Amino acid sequence: MKLFLSALLAWAFFMFSMPCFADTTQNFQGGIRDVVMAPLQISDSVKTETANAKFLPFALAGGLIKGSFYMAKQLVTGTVKVLTSPLDMLHK
Repeated sequence: MKLFLSALLAWAFFMFSMPCFADTTQNFQGGIRDVVMAPLQISDSVKTETANAKFLPFALAGGLIKGSFYMAKQLVTGTVKVLTSPLDMLHK
């Protein structure tokens, strides 16, 4: 009976404490997703620039430069989300 009561108490504790960590987990997962998907920014920018351009060499160069900046921004944002996700837990 003591084992059952202990297990029930532990289950109740974890069930009521889990929702407070949900946002932290989503921030961490979103940060990892941003870091992993960042290189796709270059290909998306090149495709967009070449579709709208009249002179292809300028479009390729512009797409590479714009995509590199967007990729760097997404990498920094994802890294900040990953590194600050444990700090979010302290503020709750």
